[in-house]
Amino acid sequence: MNLTERQLNRRVPIPLYYQLKEMIKEQIEDGSFKPGDLLPSERELSERYGISRPTVRQAIKDLVYEGFLVREKGRGTFVSKPKLDYGFIQRFVTFYDDMAQHGLKVKTRVLRQELREAGKRIARFLNLEPQDQIIFLERLRFVEDQPVVRVRNHIPYRLCPGLLQEDLTDRSLYRLMSEKYGLTPHRAEIGLEAVIADEIDASFLGVEVGAPILLMENITFTENGMVMDFFQSRFRGDKGRVKVEVVGGL
Repeated sequence: MNLTERQLNRRVPIPLYYQLKEMIKEQIEDGSFKPGDLLPSERELSERYGISRPTVRQAIKDLVYEGFLVREKGRGTFVSKPKLDYGFIQRFVTFYDDMAQHGLKVKTRVLRQELREAGKRIARFLNLEPQDQIIFLERLRFVEDQPVVRVRNHIPYRLCPGLLQEDLTDRSLYRLMSEKYGLTPHRAEIGLEAVIADEIDASFLGVEVGAPILLMENITFTENGMVMDFFQSRFRGDKGRVKVEVVGGL
């Protein structure tokens, strides 16, 4: 990795750590630094730019937090791979199929697959009574062997009771529901919210508590207007971004 010849400007009221951070970020974005490149050590950066190691550490910490760099214990700090485009949000294709269409290796680990009562909150989304039974699924999705999203599905049990016995490891849930149970998604209501990772997110997604993640809540309807699923997805903010295309005008 070749460092820029630019120097930090001590005459402007912009913190030195921020200047270093933006300098490294620019070189990542323009391709000067490639994914997988090893970042120089804190000591090297400190000596090159004449700043303290805590200042360097703050710049690196911010870049890791924003997903531009990744720390590997015992090896150093590396430039991250480009962020995934969560483009499936704007078109009706599943996360699994969208990632696979981009040639990415996708894996799914089933954390929970059980029968439970809907409860008051979930029942409102599914147009059910609180005591009605639902199939609750919790899965962890990996892209290129990195955990990216934790998904919780809530599906009315009466629609596909056999789903409890299905092996959903490395499979598209909606494709299975369509092909085997005739439940084809037609329309969705989606809510997006920026939240911070809790201890469970940190454990499963491999991020720090308080790291930015994207919460998506989705109500999926069949063509006749029946709710077939309500799911919540918690995406790593450092691994992907939402990409939306707007067409039309006034």
